[in-house]
Amino acid sequence: MESISVVDDERTLADEAEADRLDPSAFGLLYERHRVAVYRYLRARTRNDEDAMDLTALTFERALGSLGRFRRRDGGVRAWLLRIARNSAIDAHRRRRPTVDLAGVDRHLGRVAIEADRVAGEQEDVLDLVHRLPGDLGDTLMLRYAAGLTAREIGAVVGKREAAVQKQIERGLAALREAYT
Repeated sequence: MESISVVDDERTLADEAEADRLDPSAFGLLYERHRVAVYRYLRARTRNDEDAMDLTALTFERALGSLGRFRRRDGGVRAWLLRIARNSAIDAHRRRRPTVDLAGVDRHLGRVAIEADRVAGEQEDVLDLVHRLPGDLGDTLMLRYAAGLTAREIGAVVGKREAAVQKQIERGLAALREAYT
């Protein structure tokens, strides 16, 4: 198999995956190119780095096992990977029993008056607000801002038209703004 250039790697990877001929070295390029976007999306959906790392590994494990089912028309490689990541996160959430993060409770009850904790607390508050948004609004915002997907790519992940996704992003941001103030 000929080598894959960095410039054409996504197109070549997509073509090879569609033909079910992706070898491990080509999958390594796919992993290197998309692991940060997948991790950032999953980190926004989870409560800690460890869970996000576990789900990222699971996502790429599932992707490797399902290369033959990839279709370029479904939104490209990144959208396909983030659809797998989203499904992995949903599955993990269903399996997990609710727990209380005592460190988080302590931080909220007795905030330390240093700037780092204040900023971290605000980020947690915003993320909590995103998680509380109704329907798929929060997930749409996480796919847009944590994973860096376009409205078209998000549509491929969640099964909606680009215009509908753009409207969801606008509604989600408006709801987030209102809830934060």
